[in-house]
Amino acid sequence: MDERCRAIERGARLVAAMPTSFSLVLQMPRGNLETIFPRAIVLAGIRRSISSNKYKAAFLACRNHRVDMNILHDYAPAQFMSSIGTFVDQIRKVEHIDLFLSQLKEEDVSETMYRETLRDDVVQSNISHEVSGPSTTTTKVNRICNGFLEVLRTREATNLQNIITAHVCKSPPDLDAGLSVVARLRQEGLEVAGRVVEHICFLADVNQLYDHALGLYDIDLALLVAQQSQMDPREYLPFLQTLQELPEGRRNFSIDNHLKRFPKALRHLYDLGATDEVKEYTEKNRLYKDALELYRYETERLNEIIRLYADYLNNQSNFKEAGIEAMSAYRAAGLWRETLFCAIEASVPTVQIKELAIALAEGLYEAKDYANAAFIYLDYGQDVETAARAFCKGYLFADAMRIVVLWRREDLLETVIDQGLVDGLVASTELLADCKAQLLAQVPRLRELRAKKKEDPLAYYEGIPDADAPDNVSLAPTNTSTSASLFTRYTGRVGTVNTQTTHKTSKNRRREERKRARGKKGSIYEEEYLINSVGRLIDRVNGVRDEMGRLVQGLLRRRMRERALAIEAALNDVTNLIRGCIGEVFELDQRVGNAAADGQTPRPGGPNGVVQDSLEEAAKPREPPLVRALERFSLLGAA
Repeated sequence: MDERCRAIERGARLVAAMPTSFSLVLQMPRGNLETIFPRAIVLAGIRRSISSNKYKAAFLACRNHRVDMNILHDYAPAQFMSSIGTFVDQIRKVEHIDLFLSQLKEEDVSETMYRETLRDDVVQSNISHEVSGPSTTTTKVNRICNGFLEVLRTREATNLQNIITAHVCKSPPDLDAGLSVVARLRQEGLEVAGRVVEHICFLADVNQLYDHALGLYDIDLALLVAQQSQMDPREYLPFLQTLQELPEGRRNFSIDNHLKRFPKALRHLYDLGATDEVKEYTEKNRLYKDALELYRYETERLNEIIRLYADYLNNQSNFKEAGIEAMSAYRAAGLWRETLFCAIEASVPTVQIKELAIALAEGLYEAKDYANAAFIYLDYGQDVETAARAFCKGYLFADAMRIVVLWRREDLLETVIDQGLVDGLVASTELLADCKAQLLAQVPRLRELRAKKKEDPLAYYEGIPDADAPDNVSLAPTNTSTSASLFTRYTGRVGTVNTQTTHKTSKNRRREERKRARGKKGSIYEEEYLINSVGRLIDRVNGVRDEMGRLVQGLLRRRMRERALAIEAALNDVTNLIRGCIGEVFELDQRVGNAAADGQTPRPGGPNGVVQDSLEEAAKPREPPLVRALERFSLLGAA
């Protein structure tokens, strides 16, 4: 309907027009005077007010003449969104802001019921500004509500009710956010929380609010909402009391199960470690995909869920989907053979099988499972070059050479195999150089620390630096020692090693454990750290010895004898260094006597316990790692 048209009695005369009140005075044929408010004049006045940023005048006009308040935004959306603070400052009354928010809807009234039929340049500029202004990814109502929440965030003292209204008036209503505000106010002990609860219960369905309050796992908030409803206390009080008595994990499961949020309930059972209940709950509510996601890193449990899901799909006569789901589950578990088998059994197209195989190979390559990655590249992609590179990356040069000649790709011997040998030589040489540098740095430092400890134990442990220190302190702490112990540095008191103080909390212990793990230079933990570091170095060298043996063999097969001699000499150099220092580092003979003190020391708490654990660990007799020798090839000549 054209807003400029209005039916009046034939013969009426226009007596006066009052633009400030948007009214006309008409004299009817009978002589009586009538005052009317033509919609065209009212809307023209509202538009002028909006263009002038006079939102209070526009709002009051809408309120007095029953004009849809969405026009306040729809006429100039970009201007309104940038002027929400001005809008709030002008309106001021909380009830009026609530009235505007409660009447928001997605319809653009400026294009429907209040369409502008005479657009001037100003209107056109507003429209073009609106198109390039607010994003259309968010709905109109939610965009406006979010704008008000942003502005009102710093005005909570005066506009708390408007904040609740903005949350509830979203589409769909954001009841969780509104209830979270109530919960925060209640925790802060503010009396306004009661009034806010009444307001949110007035705006939204109380039963929904009760469910959402439960969904926040806040029993007290749920009780507060229930008290505002017409619910019978005999219905909700026993249920809430039962929930209150349960442990947190079990309570959260019960709430989500009650609200029929089955995936979340399954997650809580998984967190509780209730494997049998997880399986039973999965079957009862058909949550197989959720269970597969939960157990994707636990192969044994994952296989159990896969079997349950397969049985379910077979019972539903959905054999193809059973194969596809099994394929997805095997892929998540990293079982590439089973994945490709299920893909073929499920009649997956050949192109997709190849894409799946390449994706699996790439994942295995990133996980450094180079051999299996090479097999997939060769069997499913017939990519001899990539497979050979993968074999070389895993130091499997014999396999790389075999497939190259098998597929008649002798050209790859120089471009791929030789390059792989050189890359392996460089990486191995750098590794052995790093190991040698580490040994040359750590063994002398360990020797220096032990010399200091032997020369002056108390100074080493920073117990009593005074010259008059008592001489009855033993390095093996006992229950009878009452002098300043080796732990004085950490307790700040004089007493036995089992003296515990209440202010040493678990937080202090964790901090001390981090210090122990770092083994900072000059700390009491440095000796233990150096010993463990050398042990890890030996394990590392032993771990790469087979790879270096294959590297030497590959270099010899490709007639790179000088390079094979160089890498063997570097490995023997590091091995001799290890054998020369291993007895000194692990002090096997000296530690046997200290083992007798084990089990006699009281257990202090807090950071003192970490120190004692470190000392006991350093005193434990342990066998040094075995140093494996590299099998020497006769082609390299005499040692």
